[in-house]
Amino acid sequence: MDREAQVIGFRRDLHQIPELGFHEEKTQAYLIEALQKMGLSPQSIAGTGVMADIKGSASGKTVALRADMDGLPLDEDTGLPYSSRHPGSMHACGHDGHMAIVLGVAQELAQSREFAGTVRVFFQPAEERPPGGAPTMIAEGCLNGVDEVFGLHLWSSFPVGTAGLRAGAVMANADQFRIRVVGRGGHGSEPEATRDAVLIASQIVVNLQTIVSRRISALEPVVVSCGTIQAGHTFNIIAERAEITGTVRTLDRTVQQTVIQEIRRIAQGTAGLYGAAAELEYEYGYPVVVNHQTSVDKWAKNLDGLVEMVHHQPSLGGEDFAYYLQNKPGAFLFLGAKPEGETFPHHSPHFQINEKALPMGVEILRRAAMAVLG
Repeated sequence: MDREAQVIGFRRDLHQIPELGFHEEKTQAYLIEALQKMGLSPQSIAGTGVMADIKGSASGKTVALRADMDGLPLDEDTGLPYSSRHPGSMHACGHDGHMAIVLGVAQELAQSREFAGTVRVFFQPAEERPPGGAPTMIAEGCLNGVDEVFGLHLWSSFPVGTAGLRAGAVMANADQFRIRVVGRGGHGSEPEATRDAVLIASQIVVNLQTIVSRRISALEPVVVSCGTIQAGHTFNIIAERAEITGTVRTLDRTVQQTVIQEIRRIAQGTAGLYGAAAELEYEYGYPVVVNHQTSVDKWAKNLDGLVEMVHHQPSLGGEDFAYYLQNKPGAFLFLGAKPEGETFPHHSPHFQINEKALPMGVEILRRAAMAVLG
């Protein structure tokens, strides 16, 4: 079976069995069986993760290639013949493709062994939700003895045949916040006797938009988004309490701290205007993904003639691949996988990738390993 048919087969099998973070039991079993058929000796790690080493024909360095495993809590609505068989779970971010690509690399390297050193492939659970699976993988030894680590992400907004690779920050600090407003409840017919938590929370949401537009330089990539407001129980009672949740995305530590200070100032100041109180609960999420210059340079050189390298701005999405790059040199690449029809965003129930990108992904990661091992 040729590379394209094999990697597409892997992907379609895995697409049908999406599982949420740290519950990837069927996925783990599939990966272990596939690696064993290649003559490898995979082991379980981080609960539902998988790791296997491929030894070359001589001793040398060790390169790690990572794929994430988990799906998202969505009901798939693509109409594909190989759609999810698990109601409420879907591979809507390309992790099925990432696993298929790394399996494809493992298969080719296990057959040839024409390199000096070791290629470690590992499949990480629970990327989609902090604290993520990467810290557990690292604690249990996935980077022990590793010289460099590489990964990629299928990117539905880039055309097939293109890739984005740059040194420095490529994905953002991905934090979340919760603002609790405490006012004074009362009858809807007597608002003057209340401190309306719904009104106050609404004003806070509006005022938070001034952080990006008026408190941070326009040259700094920053997002402050409110995702939920929860308050009240019925139509004729003015709510005493309200809760706002949201996310903050930044690429710079100083900017991150400024945003936190501004959220707190705006929340407390706005509530104070109405005689109410507000408190901020802030949770740091995944840190910035920072590619190492030397790893980017050697990988990019090995990709000459294979893909068109596109200039791209850092994504404000989050990725726990950041933790690997805090521990070892390496890099993370965006691989074009734009579908031929309508393009839906990642995390959509309609999300699809272009499978023509998969064999290209195999070659790209294989070349990452060979850039280090020779």
